[in-house]
Amino acid sequence: MVPQKIISSQNRNKGILSPTRKIRNMFSAVLLLFLFFLLFAGRFLVIDEEPKKVDTIVVLSGGDGRLEKAIELYESGYASKLIVSNGLADGLWENAVRLLPNSSIILEGKAESTYDSAVYVKKLMNKYKFHSAILVSSDFHMRRVKYNFHRVYKGSDHELIYVANDTSYNPNVWWMNKRSFGITISEYVKIIGNTFGVHGNEAKRTLYRYFEMFFYE
Repeated sequence: MVPQKIISSQNRNKGILSPTRKIRNMFSAVLLLFLFFLLFAGRFLVIDEEPKKVDTIVVLSGGDGRLEKAIELYESGYASKLIVSNGLADGLWENAVRLLPNSSIILEGKAESTYDSAVYVKKLMNKYKFHSAILVSSDFHMRRVKYNFHRVYKGSDHELIYVANDTSYNPNVWWMNKRSFGITISEYVKIIGNTFGVHGNEAKRTLYRYFEMFFYE
């Protein structure tokens, strides 16, 4: 017969993991989180919704192909007005007025960040009594666009649709390509920064100084 004291000790130890077991469990959890991040981090950034007829199309500056995508939607009849946000950057406004009737384009020239674009575009939508819009930006940028616009438009009756233009970014195997890797890390850092109120050109310059040397060719 096993002494009662030994049985009690065995029962107490059933719920106690050894240090080795704890380390193994922690390592497994970290590995699973890492694999989950690899598989879904890129896909999470990309949002591309089905377009439909709206009051205006909004194109954000900062990436190749965005204006072309917005013009494609305009010419397909999804809206008769195009808001060019931060339009004085990257020659966006000049290209827009060269390709479209001047009367169909509205310039927003104050934004210095994605959050600023949300703020100033909302003011323009209210001014022109627009209730719906298609937002156009690069595929990898769309999660941050939606995050910032949702914060600014929360509680309003505006309808926003997020339509991406295709880029060379590969969300499925983003870690296999130096540029896609840099974009992914950069976007997550910016989303975290936006959460804590970090916006604008100075924040971008600081970020790029640290990242371009590692992730961009």
